[in-house]
Amino acid sequence: MDPMSSFWVLFFVIILIFWILFGAKNRKKRGNRKVRRRNAFFRSAPSPSSLSDERYREITELKQLLERSIPVSYAHSVRRRMMEAHPELTEQEYDWRWNELQRYFMLCAIMNRVPMFSHDVDELWHEMLMFTREYQQFSEAFFGRMLHHAPHSGGSQPMPEERAWFDWLYVECFGWNRYSASLWGTFFNHPLPSDELSHYYKMTASAQPAGDRWNTQSNTSISQQAQHAVHQIVEQLRERVNTAVDDPEGKQLPRVNYLQIDTLLLAAIWYSWYQPEQFALHMHPDATGSAALASSSGCSSASGCSNWDTNLSHHHSSHESSHDGGSSPHHSGDSGSHSSCSSGSSCGSSCGGD
Repeated sequence: MDPMSSFWVLFFVIILIFWILFGAKNRKKRGNRKVRRRNAFFRSAPSPSSLSDERYREITELKQLLERSIPVSYAHSVRRRMMEAHPELTEQEYDWRWNELQRYFMLCAIMNRVPMFSHDVDELWHEMLMFTREYQQFSEAFFGRMLHHAPHSGGSQPMPEERAWFDWLYVECFGWNRYSASLWGTFFNHPLPSDELSHYYKMTASAQPAGDRWNTQSNTSISQQAQHAVHQIVEQLRERVNTAVDDPEGKQLPRVNYLQIDTLLLAAIWYSWYQPEQFALHMHPDATGSAALASSSGCSSASGCSNWDTNLSHHHSSHESSHDGGSSPHHSGDSGSHSSCSSGSSCGSSCGGD
């Protein structure tokens, strides 16, 4: 090789090395900024218990069963393992992740299929699973059977209908706040399927809902608390569907307000039934709601699930996520998220911006 060729080879090697080192440094800076923003967001958050809002007595009783099913020593061991594995995680954010994981388990006790739509919450679930004996004992005490976590290897299809049901059930049970939304992603991006909603129109209070959406009394392993919660949720759904369908002109339909949960849920049913194509547009907060929710965060991750050891299946995959505070929960921007998938597909949730 002549001296000139050797010079150019060496020159390009040096440029490549600098490019790799500089790129790695910038990636680390971007990652650190995201961590700092996330820590600042949760550091200013109140404790989950201060915002806890189980909206019905039946949900509160189900939560009490859940708390009795998780021994204090088990919860402490999971916390210690999680904090050691993630030194950047603050105590406040851990508390919120733990709160949301418990809520997820409660949703699984009520509804048959519940995808996991948060990478951050899913990380904590993974740590629970590391204690195999304790997790099995908890699962059997609370669910009456083993709730498996089955990771997905990729290639999952979008799940807008499942995300729609998750949003509706979560808000019906617990209400909405920006700290929970920062972990789950934007709520109410997808309409509830009208073919399923039609089952509840004119349905009598004593009738069993069609399909296998809910865990019902026919499942002998379901706890009494879960049975009561299912009954309450289905009754609320039946009433909201009848109110919405009997009002085709929307005369009883108020503007969407995330601070008024009952009207928010009625709007979700009405727009799902009459204007599903414009559902996400209408379900954004109105001007008043947006002002009240200023600095809310809707950023989160994509999804994952579990499956029972019976024919009741939950699906799982993971997707890289980040979250930070600072914007309305329904505007993508730096912290917006549109989570509707069970994998890292184009419709999965993510947070842009640094």
